[in-house]
Amino acid sequence: MPPTNKKEIVMSTVLVVTNFSAAARNALSYTCSLLQNTQARLVLMNIYDFPGNMTGDAIAVAAMGQIIEHDATLLEQEYQWVQTNYPSIQMDTEMVTGIFQEELLRKVVESNAVLVVMGTDGNYTNLLSWNSNIIESFIDLPVPMLVIPAQVQFRPINKIAFACNYYRKNLQVPVSVIRKLVGFTHASLYVINVVAPQELITDEALHNKHILQESLADLTPVYFEPEFSNVIKAIDDFTSEENIDMLLVIPTRHGIWHNIFQKSHTKGLVYLNHIPLLSVRQQEEFIQ
Repeated sequence: MPPTNKKEIVMSTVLVVTNFSAAARNALSYTCSLLQNTQARLVLMNIYDFPGNMTGDAIAVAAMGQIIEHDATLLEQEYQWVQTNYPSIQMDTEMVTGIFQEELLRKVVESNAVLVVMGTDGNYTNLLSWNSNIIESFIDLPVPMLVIPAQVQFRPINKIAFACNYYRKNLQVPVSVIRKLVGFTHASLYVINVVAPQELITDEALHNKHILQESLADLTPVYFEPEFSNVIKAIDDFTSEENIDMLLVIPTRHGIWHNIFQKSHTKGLVYLNHIPLLSVRQQEEFIQ
């Protein structure tokens, strides 16, 4: 029994990445609210993205040392804030320097994290206003990543929507994670079929749809097939009208996910600014 409990705690590590902004604090608060009454361990992480051209500049290196010392103080303040406001949360902190994506991936692997959380600022309507670290993490991390818009406060998750094109073969829907999320939140599941009006629906496509519906049948989802000319607007409208509390997507850059969403669509989805957005992956573990 003790080894099993230990495994559950390790497998339920959640990483929250902070840059000490108001949006990052909001994401931390959201995560703490989400994790209350669970065995999950929260790791609050700050990554100082080390500029490679500073290595030979003594003045710049000294300045960087001051920044790191200042950020360490801020990280301790965040820790104390959580201890005061969410005393039941099991929490650690970590500050690292290096290349953002490499350090985040290292920590994900090292801690066996099941979820990464980041907060976002502003009203994202064009790519230039988006932090590239968040985009790259959302697309490339091997574990689910939850993006929390700055203006979104935590509320009970009663409705979850999963957006995909379920006519595609090799969809490999991460049913395990979706099932665990539904079980964890006790939310209703909606599946939004994102398919272009001109797409040819063959017998094989209908078979793929049947496979997906069978794999999710025990969750009794509601299926929605909107007519649209703009995929992002269709999803945005649906989630607003149905008061969806969290949107799930499978992000893609290449490979088996290439035809589910075009890369530009996946990035555009991150601009939905009224709802938490979760990338879902093929994995067996999630929050416990």
